[in-house]
Amino acid sequence: MIDTINQKKEVGKMARNMISLKAGGPAGSGVFTIGAMFARSVQKAGLNVFYTADYPSLIKGGHNACYVRAEPNEVWSQISTIDILVAIDKVSVEKHFNELTHQGAIIFDSDNFDIKEVNLSSRPDILIFPVPMTTIGKEIGDRLFSNVVAIGAICALINHNLEKVYICLENQFGKKKSIGTSIVDNNKKAVKKGYDYIKEKFNVNFKISIEEVKADPTILLSGNEAASIGAIKAGLKVVAEYPMTPSSSILSFMAANEYNYNIVVKHTEDEIAAINMLCGSAMTGARSLTATSGGGFSLMTEAIGMAGLSETPLVIIESMRTGPSTGMPTYTEQSDLRFAIHASQGEFPRLICAPGDVDESFYETYKMFNLTDRTQTPGIILMDKHLSESSKSTKPFDTSKLKIERGKLMTYQQMENAKDFKRYLLTDDGISPRSVPGQPNGLYVSTSYEHYEDSFTNEESYMRIAQVEKRARKLNSITEDEIAPKFFGDKDADLTIVSWGSNKGMILEAMKWLSKEGLKVNFLQILWIVPFPVKKVTEILTKAKKTLMIEQNFDAQMKGLIREKTGIDIKNLLLKYDGRPLDPEEIYAKVKEVMAK
Repeated sequence: MIDTINQKKEVGKMARNMISLKAGGPAGSGVFTIGAMFARSVQKAGLNVFYTADYPSLIKGGHNACYVRAEPNEVWSQISTIDILVAIDKVSVEKHFNELTHQGAIIFDSDNFDIKEVNLSSRPDILIFPVPMTTIGKEIGDRLFSNVVAIGAICALINHNLEKVYICLENQFGKKKSIGTSIVDNNKKAVKKGYDYIKEKFNVNFKISIEEVKADPTILLSGNEAASIGAIKAGLKVVAEYPMTPSSSILSFMAANEYNYNIVVKHTEDEIAAINMLCGSAMTGARSLTATSGGGFSLMTEAIGMAGLSETPLVIIESMRTGPSTGMPTYTEQSDLRFAIHASQGEFPRLICAPGDVDESFYETYKMFNLTDRTQTPGIILMDKHLSESSKSTKPFDTSKLKIERGKLMTYQQMENAKDFKRYLLTDDGISPRSVPGQPNGLYVSTSYEHYEDSFTNEESYMRIAQVEKRARKLNSITEDEIAPKFFGDKDADLTIVSWGSNKGMILEAMKWLSKEGLKVNFLQILWIVPFPVKKVTEILTKAKKTLMIEQNFDAQMKGLIREKTGIDIKNLLLKYDGRPLDPEEIYAKVKEVMAK
């Protein structure tokens, strides 16, 4: 099974343009630079790329690792094996050498440790390449260049064109005008010295080579970056956020782009301040966003209720990590689903979607802003650490059909002739006309209290009933097509996988291997959670011969939601909750187990 799904290379045969690589070392040693720079360079050679990182929640120290996979065809996720391990320290070899494929390679910093200290007797096939990375870095001017030396060594081993790395260095450091030239030049020297060291010291014909492929241009983005771009494209004007892993890069991305797109970006004192600031800014008509994880989302819940009652459209990105409480802050999970559905006191509609990849992070974020405006209700985008912080190459986003829709947001001209304006007017569709401060004849009170149609506080039973029912009607304006799940594979499959969120990538990878073995498997991806696409999910699952639910939580929360909405109880489960993302191999094995029953 391992040989099949990991596509191990036969001895003596050269594999072109298919590589998986891991770099490991202590925090601060630059392993993420190795991975990110290599990923961008092979992307520029025309390959499709997936990049992800693993790090502990320590301010200083701990083992860090990053992973890069590249192939000519679309790459959806990581796999459990690697072809090359770049080790800055002994711990990296000890932790990861058994992940190497047959005749895989270890490139290590021989200045830091002696590899003989690690027992590699179980893997005599591994090729060992000691490189004095620190010494070479010091020769150039600073030991900090040692990680870039490692990039050169990788390129030499796989015959990767250094010019692709040089372009990446220029893109990253060339804008620093005062010292940019020396930084770029020194990094190029470091890459070249690492390259030359391998070529001069070792006469080896490694099993993998990289050659440039003619391909359409791609972009390499993380889920957080794609969602941020989707928000900006949707007309975002206010960001208020307190940084919390793994959502923090959204705040830094927005801060870096606030002047380019005329966005107000506030680093607030805490999450309570952030969500309350959004309630104010969104009430004025500004499209508003915050991002957090489970702990910060917990602090926001009361104000989310205020946004629900005051019918204020705003968007929250909730990037899930392990819980409860602080849990494991830098590891992934999907355990906040039920929490998001029921967050805050009382009953009120909200919108929830769960993108599964970079493209969906962009398009569904854009859609979320339109739908929150249309329904005048808060929206929650459920991501997870794996999606938020992993990068995938994709085609540039097609924005030709995207159109900003503000719903019943009144214009200045409309309000000039308005009479007896009622912000919470009881309407057939539950959606009332909405004015913003400064418009004539549109003054109203936006509070956390139940109200009459004219917005003033109400505690009369008849009006309470009317307003609750009005708010409940608002989501009826959203069609099934707008929230439809996605379906992959043969309709007449023997097994239907059901899942959501970042599991999408690993499932699609596993399906490739299953298809090669002639196994007929399809995949139902739940993309929108509230409102739930009851008709389509029921239709697909009713026809399914066997089903398998895959989630990264203990309670099978999506399985429970599907049963609640459709009455269908999925019996076969693959649940993972150790903080690590699923590997395609785990899915492959579970599918074969279920199909054999």
